[in-house]
Amino acid sequence: MICVEEKLLVNVLYRPASEILNGIDINDVNFENLIKLASGHLMLPALFFNIDKKKVSYLFPEDFIAYIKNIYAINKARNTVLLAEAKELSDLLYKHNINHIFLKGTALLLSNVFEDIGERMIGDIDFIIQHKDEKKIKKVLEKNNYRGKNPVRLFRLFKPKHLPRRVHKNKTIAIEPHLELLAPGWRGTFNSKALMNDFKEETKKFKTPSKPFLFDHCIYALQIPDQGFFTKNHSHRSIYDIYKLDCEKSLRIKNIKKDIYTKHFFLNIAKFKIFDIAIKATLFSLYYDKLFRVVRKLSLHLIFLRINRNLKKIVLLFVSNKYRKRALNKIRIHYHHKTLLKYIYRWLKV
Repeated sequence: MICVEEKLLVNVLYRPASEILNGIDINDVNFENLIKLASGHLMLPALFFNIDKKKVSYLFPEDFIAYIKNIYAINKARNTVLLAEAKELSDLLYKHNINHIFLKGTALLLSNVFEDIGERMIGDIDFIIQHKDEKKIKKVLEKNNYRGKNPVRLFRLFKPKHLPRRVHKNKTIAIEPHLELLAPGWRGTFNSKALMNDFKEETKKFKTPSKPFLFDHCIYALQIPDQGFFTKNHSHRSIYDIYKLDCEKSLRIKNIKKDIYTKHFFLNIAKFKIFDIAIKATLFSLYYDKLFRVVRKLSLHLIFLRINRNLKKIVLLFVSNKYRKRALNKIRIHYHHKTLLKYIYRWLKV
């Protein structure tokens, strides 16, 4: 069941001004709950932008409008800084012949998907590089004061999804260099090889994926890393990104019914009636999709990765002084009162 606050949020974001109160009594709306809901979905700036654009601020309390307007203004100023810092970063990487393509929110802003740069809330500057540039970019970023944690790694079986997040002491936005688009167990589903042709272009300018690719990436980022495929949870930020990408005109929309992840995304949000896409779920397809989700989640590959991750920790405990000191420090601080862990501490200390 959709609460009245979410109905209002959907109407403001996706309906014309004349339909914003369709099926809604404004007196039933709890505006504190609306703020919590929109904030949880990172949609406060987009909410204000659409209220202002559709000239319906008179429907809302003045203090509510003042609050979300301030959030929007802060976000717009931050995104202005983000774009400037993304350009500086891009210039730095091109200077050292590191080809790169921006991803996620930064790519959406650079692709002019939004009418206003204040609409979209963005965390980090995400971009992807080629595997061959992994060592080079570490040196370049370190030399240019982009600092980050360097986790202890004795070995690794697969390329990580991204390198450690880094922050420049004189800049506002953190950066996250990606080597892949998804975690190892999912790379056959949506692989970064789709971007390889873009890397071949030598133009020294902002590079972003095509809009059909951004459309796919928005879907898969929600469905797989954010577990949307295994739950009934939805993200209005992701829905809004898809809406702004004008997915119904996308070249890949014909594949929606065939792609189980994309189909699940649209079936899950069909209750909001945002997209005019006719996807009907039969009893067989619902059973098949559910079975597929269960099998995929419990697949041996994912189990192996979890076991492998724990084995690496055990190996590191014995061969890495740095990792062992960190473990001993945690035991000393948090578990000194537990007899069994006291013995472990003494045994490891020897």
